[in-house]
Amino acid sequence: MRIGRSLIAFSLVITGTFAQAGNAADINHVAWLSGCWQLDGQPPGSGEQWSTLAGDTMLGTSRSLQAHRTASFEFMLLRQHDDGRLVLTALPSGRNATEFNATRVDPNEAVFENPDNDFPQRIRYHRIDDQRALARIDIAREDPAQSADFPMHRVRCSEAEPSR
Repeated sequence: MRIGRSLIAFSLVITGTFAQAGNAADINHVAWLSGCWQLDGQPPGSGEQWSTLAGDTMLGTSRSLQAHRTASFEFMLLRQHDDGRLVLTALPSGRNATEFNATRVDPNEAVFENPDNDFPQRIRYHRIDDQRALARIDIAREDPAQSADFPMHRVRCSEAEPSR
């Protein structure tokens, strides 16, 4: 009888492990971010650049310009960890790194959350089509007053460089 219970418990653990692995967010679904993105309505050079996917990692940078000067910047890392977690690490304007765990990822949208962070608590990338995307930062509860949208369009990386 003990062997039967042990086998049932073992099979439940194994089944749960495979189910979790099958539900893991896949970094391949966000590889569409690779390249250069210009923020709509902002000076040339304001936007994001993402490396190609390699080694389960994508590197990103973000920059906002005002009057031909950098107003803010951010370094970002998208990484698929060995345990299957997909994590977005953000280092805004030289401040400490903050990790956001993927909570939903499909071929057109990725949502990352960290409810312990003051702002933002959620970062969302939504692919509208091959040339347009929307990034959104907000808090975990729906509150339009505490959110910001960043519509952007794809450009050649040489076009993302501002002219003087």
